[in-house]
Amino acid sequence: MFSKPFSLGPSVAGWLLTSLLLGLAAGSGHGQPLVEADEVPRLSPGATVSLVTYSAGEELYTVFGHSAIRILDEDSGFDRLYNYGTFDFDTPDFYLRFFRGDIFYVLAVGPSLVEMNERGALGQGITEQVFGMTADQKQKLFESLEINLRPANRAYLYDFLLDNCSTRIRDVFEKVYHQPLGASVPAGETYRQMLDPYLQRIPWVHFGLFLLLGAGVDRTVDARGACFLPADLERAVVDARAGGQPWVSRHERSFEAQPLPQPVSALKPLPVFSAFAVAWFLFWAVRRHRPSRRLSALFFIVVGLIGCLILAGMVYSRYWVLHENWNLCWLFPLHAVAGTCLWSGRLQNGRRLYFQLTLAGTLLFALASPWLPQRFLPGVYPLVALIAWRSFLEVRWR
Repeated sequence: MFSKPFSLGPSVAGWLLTSLLLGLAAGSGHGQPLVEADEVPRLSPGATVSLVTYSAGEELYTVFGHSAIRILDEDSGFDRLYNYGTFDFDTPDFYLRFFRGDIFYVLAVGPSLVEMNERGALGQGITEQVFGMTADQKQKLFESLEINLRPANRAYLYDFLLDNCSTRIRDVFEKVYHQPLGASVPAGETYRQMLDPYLQRIPWVHFGLFLLLGAGVDRTVDARGACFLPADLERAVVDARAGGQPWVSRHERSFEAQPLPQPVSALKPLPVFSAFAVAWFLFWAVRRHRPSRRLSALFFIVVGLIGCLILAGMVYSRYWVLHENWNLCWLFPLHAVAGTCLWSGRLQNGRRLYFQLTLAGTLLFALASPWLPQRFLPGVYPLVALIAWRSFLEVRWR
């Protein structure tokens, strides 16, 4: 979760991808460590360590919630919130480097109550799981965080699912307790299925993100991997035991989560794309089956440009979640070229062959999609049907 809203510039695709991937980084853009001491001080006996969990928020970048570690030591006079999701928007070529996967995230720390009160006032629920650690365990965790906080240690290459603000905290707790930490998940559940409930209330973001995410996110999740989501990390901590004793000694709730806005069902991608397909078919029928060349051209250009973005993610980006994307079977980048030629009327000799291949490939995708290693949202199928239909008409027209 970010401390402040931010601007993502004019690129809608970049805005969508950056916001959602950053949602699991969830840090302030300019956090700095308060202490860089060479020696870590000793915590007082009354110090407490807790996992702070934020529920999903209304802003796009808070859609998955957030995790942080709080160390409260009233005797020593500090109350610190350690956050593994901090990055610097002032990095040159930030958006290109983020898309490539070359942006480093850092551990930073700030006053706990400032951050918690800010997010609670914006409607996010905030809970704390206070650990029943021994003095030595608390000190070990504190030293680990403070050493990690030093400039030479605090940066890491972020990974959307495998190395984010929650998994880093999981790793810290595992080192303290010398045992793995995991959340129970249904057999066969995938990363995409775990993301799905968080995106239901923002259906167009849901649709766009699932277009961009490739087959890698459809692999099954193990117990440790499930901790990539803040709520599941919290659940894992609550269920954890060491020597038969629970890790957590006390549960606290600072703020109740406020209800989030829900979408209008009729404005979700599936009904909107279905209505568009029906309207286009009726328009074609009213025109007595005459071609609408410019509309078809514009449609294929848009489809092809989206395919170019997906291809760029597969080829250019370090993020494995963007690789092996089977949506390229119907969002073919060359559709942008074909659409441009249709618009100008220059695609004559090769038109029939190109759209024959497009028709065959699109129909094959539609039939095979249930068995492909990637899950597709229902909203893609009206678009697939439109591509097949318009390709058939282009084959038929001489």
